[in-house]
Amino acid sequence: MELRQLEYFMAVAAHQNFSRAAEQVHVSQPSLSIQIGGLEKELGARLFDRLGRKVVLTQAGELFHVHAERALREVEQAQQAVHELLGAKRGRLVVGTLSTVNSYLIAPLVSRFKQRFPDVHLQVHAQPSSEIVTGLLHSRLDIGICLLPLAHAHLTTVPLFEERLALIASAGMKLGKRRARMQDLAQVPLVLMPADYCLRKMVETECAKAGVHPRVVLEMSSPEGILQAVAEGTAATILPELYVKSRLPASRLQIIDLYDPTPRHTVGLAYLTKRHRGRAAEEFATLCVSTMRDLQSGSNMLPRDRHLKRKSDHSRRARRPASSLPDPREAPSRA
Repeated sequence: MELRQLEYFMAVAAHQNFSRAAEQVHVSQPSLSIQIGGLEKELGARLFDRLGRKVVLTQAGELFHVHAERALREVEQAQQAVHELLGAKRGRLVVGTLSTVNSYLIAPLVSRFKQRFPDVHLQVHAQPSSEIVTGLLHSRLDIGICLLPLAHAHLTTVPLFEERLALIASAGMKLGKRRARMQDLAQVPLVLMPADYCLRKMVETECAKAGVHPRVVLEMSSPEGILQAVAEGTAATILPELYVKSRLPASRLQIIDLYDPTPRHTVGLAYLTKRHRGRAAEEFATLCVSTMRDLQSGSNMLPRDRHLKRKSDHSRRARRPASSLPDPREAPSRA
């Protein structure tokens, strides 16, 4: 069995088509078919069912796919480890992250990472926590940014920060307060994620602590879709405050602090304990900590907030009469 046969097999499985797979691996279709046929002969089992122009994995093919994917990833990691030993900054890093965290942390984090590792091919996938865990266990992901705690013997986790949840309503919904007890949610119609999502389970856990059964009128799997529905006045929701501030204009929403108890959860890094973590992965983890610290420090403003403040300050200075002198209390700006 040759390494290229595994690569050809994975290409056919991904495209479900011999012609497109052949284009990906840069061989002719007849050559690809011969290699797949040789692999099936060596294994003594048919790996694909040919359904016209489309091919699908057989039961044996699905089983072989799991191990072939793992084998190719191991070879790739071996190459990366050798490159790092020789001082090279190459390879690939695949990261899974929560959709909410992806909206405010990943952009500045990726920018910093690519400045230090411009030749590392970085992939970031926004996924639910359950899919991140599965990806880590099957070696499809190198690092996960997910909800903690994770009770899994094969995973190592590192807490990053606590994410506070808040009640989010449209600007037109009359709630009459900036803070609300968890008990007050009993009368508020909510749009939440489906019941099998970790964030939904956490919301229900916090509600249970307050003796409240959430009044769910709509379920949606997309946080962005939920915010759009809330902005239109469909219902309120409970989402991470940082995520909300990074998405829709504040003028369309009101963010209400929840307390007694204050719902919050821990976000952290996760990786396979026995898997080699290269220099790029270690640096990515370090940058996660420093980037999140920078987002939360100072005025606690997100990048968009800082941009709006600079724009507002610029507008005020532009309106100043031309003859006026600069205010000595204003520090000079530095580019």
